[in-house]
Amino acid sequence: MKILLTLIILVLSNQALACRCAFSSPPDRFVSADFVGRIRIVKIYPNEGKDRSYKADVEIIEHFKGEKIKSIYIAGRSDGGLGSSCDVFFPEGSDLLVFARNDSGGRISFGMCSFPIDFEINRDTDQRDLESIRVLSKHDSTLTSKYEPIISSSFTEFLESKKGIELKEQYALFEVVLDDQISPSEVNLIKGFTAEVDSEIVEELFKSTWQIRFHRKEDSVEGAVKVIVPVYFHPPEMGEKSFLSNFGL
Repeated sequence: MKILLTLIILVLSNQALACRCAFSSPPDRFVSADFVGRIRIVKIYPNEGKDRSYKADVEIIEHFKGEKIKSIYIAGRSDGGLGSSCDVFFPEGSDLLVFARNDSGGRISFGMCSFPIDFEINRDTDQRDLESIRVLSKHDSTLTSKYEPIISSSFTEFLESKKGIELKEQYALFEVVLDDQISPSEVNLIKGFTAEVDSEIVEELFKSTWQIRFHRKEDSVEGAVKVIVPVYFHPPEMGEKSFLSNFGL
């Protein structure tokens, strides 16, 4: 499993090239975004001057978080050319799940490192990830964080101990509430596997230890912190046993 995860991370790194995008799960992207939605690009406008992002008018197919928008900015060139290794281009008609943020100019924008899902590519995991965002938005569409929570390795080791497990559901979502000492005070089930497996995961999450990495040095924890923990079930494949992980491969 560790080899497989390493290969996945390497592939993602190669896709991002010099962007050095840090991999994150769809729930992580949801929490850190200002706008999340499934959109269709209706019209593209040329880059203005030296602006490295181009404007696109959009139609919202499904709205999950943030204020509704009529246009968005995309990091890249409107002619599809490669200005930098971080540029992305989506033509008119593109059907995307985007995780966008307010840029320094106050514009809603996204780029390669937000890992938008392009439904034209039709990956096996696209519908799973879309469903997880639907579930998370229904649970709490206001979830937001400006920090990176890091769970102890003991939880990963627990998931690894479940190699060969048999499940029907593709993923589960848990909400962990951390107190002012960064210790779990509450664990809520958002979507589960089975009662037995969910109970084991909840118990492990209560025993886990955490660290908080802030995006800015001046930030700090004030009160309780909510963290979304996804757990993915990967069925047996190519002679490998099934397993659980935090990564949605």
